Parts: sequence; structure tokens; C-alpha cells
Amino acid sequence: MISYRIAKSSDSLSIAKLHIKCAKSQKDGFFHKLGVIFIYRYYKIVTSNKNSIILLAENENRLLGFHSGTLKAEEHLFSLKNNRISLFLSVIPEFFINPKLFFEVYKRYRYVSNKNKAIKFGVTNGPRGEYWGWDPENPNPLNSLKLHKNWHLIVKSLGINFIKSEVDVTNKRVLKSIKLMGGEIISEVILPDGRNRAVVQYDLKNWI
Repeated sequence: MISYRIAKSSDSLSIAKLHIKCAKSQKDGFFHKLGVIFIYRYYKIVTSNKNSIILLAENENRLLGFHSGTLKAEEHLFSLKNNRISLFLSVIPEFFINPKLFFEVYKRYRYVSNKNKAIKFGVTNGPRGEYWGWDPENPNPLNSLKLHKNWHLIVKSLGINFIKSEVDVTNKRVLKSIKLMGGEIISEVILPDGRNRAVVQYDLKNWI
């Protein structure tokens, strides 16, 4: 039986491992390239933000899926900026494996630090859905969608009527699921690496 709960800091490693597993199965994914040490550190930071919400789906204490996001994207970006040194140190081992990764990381750092206003990756303020993943070794489309819906219902219960998120257009399966759940594409951006990213918005007023 699947149960749901809000993630704690102590869940960061299991979330990081599942994030990598999910991202590797998605076309054009980037985050998993940064390695488990970086992603673990990333979720330690995220779970410490007072406006972050990470919902876990478990079966007998085994993590099957998670949905992360924040009520304030600006807080999320500010916390990453404040922890940029520790995040950078945690990704250094991956640079030895893939030296080209350094330039990709640098571009994203300029985005987080707002040093280059011309580079845009997506939603930078207000409520934002971040990552939605389900263990590809234990596929369950219905429960994955239920996790997605439950996260948004939590956000709605906190007084939020509209929330935005992003998805790479090449990720057809996730994009299809987002549309199925009522997400509407409101804009598209071309990332520095050439990827086409859609910004989607959910109107939660009539969700039950």
C-alpha cells in the first residue's frame, strides 16, 4: 500500500538516488550528470527552505516517487546562491569524469546568481513545481499521477490558485502527463545548450 508524507532533511540521500535513477531514463536530462554527492547536498539545502514542499510516495518505507517544489521560487534560487561554494565543491569529482560539465555548470550558476539576465531557464519567482519522478524500475502511471495531483492539492490548500513549472519539450511522456493533469503551456524558452523548455501553468481553483 502506498503512503504519502512530507520529506525531511534525513530523506535527502534517498531522494538524490531516486532523482538520478529517474533522470537517466529521461531524454536530455542534465541534473544527474552532477553526481549523487551534489544532488544529496542540493536536497539538504532544499529541505531546509521554509517554503519548500517535497511529497514522498512510499511502499513499506521504500521510496517509489517524489514531487518537489516551492511556494517561493525566489527563496529557492537565493538559497542555492548562498550555498554555491559547497555545491561547487560537491560537483568537482564529476569534472574529472566529464570536463565539459564545468561550462554547463557555469552557465547555470550565472542564472542562479542573476549575473546574466539574457540567460533564462524558467520560473524565477512565485509558486513553482520543480521535479516529479517515479522509480522507472517500478512503473505505476496511475500512482505517479496521483502523487502529482496530491502535491498540487497540498499547494492549493495553502491558498495558491496558480502554480508554474517547467519541462523539456523532448520529454514527451512527462509533457503529455502534465497536459493530462490540466497544465497549460504559457511560454517556451531556448536554453543555452539548445534545449527547448516549456513553462506550464496550472489553474488549481477547481481542483478537488
